[in-house]
Amino acid sequence: MARSNILSSSACQGPVRQLHGQAGFSLIEVLVTMVILMFGLLGIAGLLVSGVSNASGSEAMAKASQLAADMADRIRANPVVGVSATSEYITAWADNPPSSPATIAQQDKKDWLEALAAQLPQGDGQITVDNALRKVVITVRWSNCLGTLNDADRTTCTDNAATAFKTVSFELRL
Repeated sequence: MARSNILSSSACQGPVRQLHGQAGFSLIEVLVTMVILMFGLLGIAGLLVSGVSNASGSEAMAKASQLAADMADRIRANPVVGVSATSEYITAWADNPPSSPATIAQQDKKDWLEALAAQLPQGDGQITVDNALRKVVITVRWSNCLGTLNDADRTTCTDNAATAFKTVSFELRL
């Protein structure tokens, strides 16, 4: 009888030894998993950066449109001066705001130019008047050098070329 007990105990140890040989992951499997996970996280980070860049561009576009519409409302409130041949609203690129405005039109122009400079990166504005057609064109421009840029965009931004700016035009007929 003693002999059968020895056989039964050694028969039970055989399968247990095989289970312990395959437990856990190897170091190579863990490293490969980490590399795959890293590439996925880098892709997500790239999407986040481009999303922030697009959001800031959209915000600048919305501000520019709002500022152009604001000046259009100011000109609508003062139409006689707005479409005259010597309109005080006429503005060229890089005009300085009047230091001490004497009229409503000059105050409107000063407030508008200061708002452009404060709310948009390199914000600037131009207003042209065609008094024969009673048409006023309000153009707002700002620097497009925001966020992540490709090499061609980065070159135009350093040159401060016209392509480095985005523009919004607002046409008003009185």
